[in-house]
Amino acid sequence: MGVRVGADVGGTFTKAVAIDSVTGELVGRAVVPTTHDHRDGVSAGVVDVVAKLVADVGTHAVELLTHSTTQAVNALLEGDTVPVGVLGLARAPYLRKARNRTMISAAIAHEFLDLSVGFDASAARHALVRLADAGAQAVCVAEAFAPDDSACEDAVATLAAELGLPVTTSSELTGLYGLELRTVTAALNASILPIALRTAEVVQAGVAAAALSCPVMVMRGDGGATDLAGFRAAPARTLYSGPAASVAGALRTLRIGDGVIVEVGGTSTNVAAITAGRPALSYVRVAGQATAVRALDVQVAGVAGGSMLRVRRRRVYGVGPRSAHIAGLPYSCFLAPERVTGARPETLAPRPGDPPDYLVLRLADGTVAALTNTCAANALGLVPRGDYAAGDRGCATAALDIAGAALGLPGAELARRMMQASTEALADLVTTVAGQHRLTQPTLVAVGGGASVLGRPLAEALGLDCQIPPGAEVISSMGDALSLVRAERERTVSRPTPADVDALVAEVEAEALAAGASPTSLQVQVSQVGDRGAIRAVAVGALVLGSGVVPGRPPPSREAISALARAAGGSEQVEPVGRFWLSALNGRVLLFDRFGDPILDVRGEAVLVDGSGSPGEPWTVRIGSVVSRHVRNVGPITVQPTVWVVQGGRIRELADPDAIADTVGPGAAAVIVGRA
Repeated sequence: MGVRVGADVGGTFTKAVAIDSVTGELVGRAVVPTTHDHRDGVSAGVVDVVAKLVADVGTHAVELLTHSTTQAVNALLEGDTVPVGVLGLARAPYLRKARNRTMISAAIAHEFLDLSVGFDASAARHALVRLADAGAQAVCVAEAFAPDDSACEDAVATLAAELGLPVTTSSELTGLYGLELRTVTAALNASILPIALRTAEVVQAGVAAAALSCPVMVMRGDGGATDLAGFRAAPARTLYSGPAASVAGALRTLRIGDGVIVEVGGTSTNVAAITAGRPALSYVRVAGQATAVRALDVQVAGVAGGSMLRVRRRRVYGVGPRSAHIAGLPYSCFLAPERVTGARPETLAPRPGDPPDYLVLRLADGTVAALTNTCAANALGLVPRGDYAAGDRGCATAALDIAGAALGLPGAELARRMMQASTEALADLVTTVAGQHRLTQPTLVAVGGGASVLGRPLAEALGLDCQIPPGAEVISSMGDALSLVRAERERTVSRPTPADVDALVAEVEAEALAAGASPTSLQVQVSQVGDRGAIRAVAVGALVLGSGVVPGRPPPSREAISALARAAGGSEQVEPVGRFWLSALNGRVLLFDRFGDPILDVRGEAVLVDGSGSPGEPWTVRIGSVVSRHVRNVGPITVQPTVWVVQGGRIRELADPDAIADTVGPGAAAVIVGRA
């Protein structure tokens, strides 16, 4: 039996699972407390939990290890970054503007080179030395219009490496114009390069110590995975990899159309939107500054299963944000019942700097126990027997009765008010996220260790259907284990030609293949980024493993795809197009990938073509008629429809319908015309 191992770092626990590479069955799990205070950071917990799991399943069985990481975001939040120097480059007549736009506040020092008469390697080396002398421990290199030609940036990066300086160029992470945006993004990435290198070394050494020889991957914030080389070069892409892992796990476990995924951990709750089966992504902002890094669009609340009760003036003030785990306290509902006997309530500050209004129980033996949302949910009978969050209901009830007496409330009423305060806080967040993505009646998918604690009460308060998938408490680790390689590139091109698109597709395919994706599994989607005058190419593929393309998810039959299309309101008559399935009915076109996941939902028409004809032959004439039917006139403005060309493993979005004939190559294809 071959297995894939996924490990996820949570605020409270670090969990790992082993999943059978063929059946997708969960065959092993392990958990350790998250190692916030270890000298190796949370990476030590990843190593520990993997070693614990491997001891059970056997080293020979592990084919792949993927872990999500909080190192990048923690480094930024906690200031565990290194000083960055910026080297700006430009040619006349853009010197003054380029100098100003590369002088960012995050840099400890700034140098600038004039390239008008060519690249001077000696001058570049001296500039790098001056940056290092000024205290820079990493370097960002940013040249005006580098997306068009990165040769000078690359040359400086080579010199920096020779000097032992970690370096990021502005064109490494994005091909967008906007020199300041690229500079900020590259500087952000450069500032966390050293901690990424340390993290990769810790994980790699731990894997070797566990006698594992399998590939090691790291979850990215956009829901894909990259190898350790990709992580070392671009750690910024792993921002929010933990929430991305939970979304990936939910999407690989359930079929979700429009939904809101609520991951309830012990310390915090993450909320993310799913639109037509796809997670919403956005550009990451750090300290209010926009970057070109795209990740899961996630909102975070400091209310979760382990959040502690707060009181003021003998009234319930709220719950959280301090959690029992971070406070180093046990949950009252997980104690032996006899320990609660003789306990008395008191208020305290769990950690230095916290307000002294957290209500706890001082036990008869002098130790302290927390009153948490999990305790309240258990006391109210909301947690099913056998659930991950199930504690001793009698113990939870006794603890809340003692606390309630101090507030003049029955214990059950205190528990109800705790749950009300928590669900109201989360309801506001869920409503905001749903509104931002125009979700009117989404399914609420609750995952995480506290899914049963807050998931169903929250859904009930909002009037939404609730789903809790099997293994909800380890869904993030499952998302890691079932991850796919993902690569994404954007390039500013105002009117992209087929050659521009081909070049970008080749670039993103090469990145995915370099990270270990199987060539036969790659799917590439090309779309327009209207607000930035750019095109975006996303390649997704499975790792090269002998056991199959995606563990536990064999490609469904035509009959199964037909049922999915019918359930989604499309035609049950489906047609294979390359690595996709097409359904068209009554002006609605649905496109599914080969595993039945929705890709496009378009109001329009689809035309199947063989791609062998030349312009002017029937299929191009037919498409021309379809395009004409979907042109809209808004006053004096003519609005063209969007066109998607589906062929092989690629989907290309075209803003210019005249480019269709040049885009369709030899072989079967589908042209979809309309509006998403």
